[in-house]
Amino acid sequence: MTRRFRLLLSGSCALLSAVLCLAYGEHMREESERVRAEALERYGGEVVTLVVATEGIEAGESVSRSNVSERDWLVDLAPENAVTGLDAVLGDEVSVPVAAGVPLTELNFRDATEAVEVPSDRVALSVPLNDDLGVPPGTEAGESLAAYETNERGVQLISSDVRVLSAPQSSAGPLAAGSITIAVAPDEVARLLAASDEGSLRLALPGEQALELVEEGQAAPTSVPAEQGQDGGEGATPSEEGGDAE
Repeated sequence: MTRRFRLLLSGSCALLSAVLCLAYGEHMREESERVRAEALERYGGEVVTLVVATEGIEAGESVSRSNVSERDWLVDLAPENAVTGLDAVLGDEVSVPVAAGVPLTELNFRDATEAVEVPSDRVALSVPLNDDLGVPPGTEAGESLAAYETNERGVQLISSDVRVLSAPQSSAGPLAAGSITIAVAPDEVARLLAASDEGSLRLALPGEQALELVEEGQAAPTSVPAEQGQDGGEGATPSEEGGDAE
């Protein structure tokens, strides 16, 4: 056997091995898609097309056809704000890393400049949103809220100047699930956190006249006794009771 023949034979074997590997890889991908399609069919439900990472994408890398693909996904299992079209993000730079096999969402393209800025004289807190918290629909960053504590003693004012730094909001207007980030004075942090943990915290949006009264130092009483809540016209405020005592 000549040297030239051995080289040709070795090259042919190497080429055949490469072709077989590619064919096997393609077969495995097709098999995986088939199994996934059968699972979706068995599960049932509405299906949506999502953009899914085919490999890990690090922060700073751009989305391309080599690292993502479009796949069918059950609507009930799709993450919130998932990307549903490849053309919408093709070429965009990822700011939050995404693992292989995970659908891309708007969070992966969050602008770093969107980070909240905390005033130097304030402390930033994140408060979980729930129905009891009472945050008015449409509340946006930059607005000023009033924080109250509700308990068996009644309703007590914690702070008349709670500044909203960020709040999740849907296109329809009402606040979505998640948390609201607020800035409060340092001496109000402990009481506000305690009220939030106990579920007694309430946030309200004061009207323009109420804000003017606060700025002029003529705010309404900082607490309302529990027994006064229903009749409204009976009973004296704490300041009136103090005056009678004198």
